Amino acid sequence: MNSSTERNVESDKRTGFEQDLDHLRKVPLFQGLDYECLKLIAMLCKQIDMIEGDQLMVQGEDDGYAYYLVTGSLQIFHRQDDVDYPMKTLEPGQFIGGLALLGKTIRLFTVQANEKSTLLRLHRDNFQKVMEQFAGNMTRIAANLASELTGWEKDILNLTERKELEGGNQVLGISLL
Repeated sequence: MNSSTERNVESDKRTGFEQDLDHLRKVPLFQGLDYECLKLIAMLCKQIDMIEGDQLMVQGEDDGYAYYLVTGSLQIFHRQDDVDYPMKTLEPGQFIGGLALLGKTIRLFTVQANEKSTLLRLHRDNFQKVMEQFAGNMTRIAANLASELTGWEKDILNLTERKELEGGNQVLGISLL
């Protein structure tokens, strides 16, 4: 057996917990957290499976969960005037709903499975208990959140046409909070 085959066999032997931990290490909100803190978060995550059409989040509700998409794909919709507008498709490796971990957050979108999908789910209460134990990590979480929000707003500015910016009627300014 060559060494590349041995590595593949070894990686297949990893536990579900180790795989969950690897996924969470990639989440921008969790960057720089103490290893023990991240391990505890991984232990508190629950793997859920969805089938096509299952709803993960419902616009207008506060479910208190954040999710990491492991396999499959999800569709984001925004309902306005009784019409569901498709907004974006999420692929594996994306983390959504992280603000719900920090406090009550009313969902602005409905998210549903496009196909069979597997996700990691973390509830606000569990996350907040971990943060009580590892209070020093909240500073890192806040810095990560600020960085993500600023990056998000930069992306919007890059997509917005100059004439729209000059009109002054656009809804921007999250980084001004």
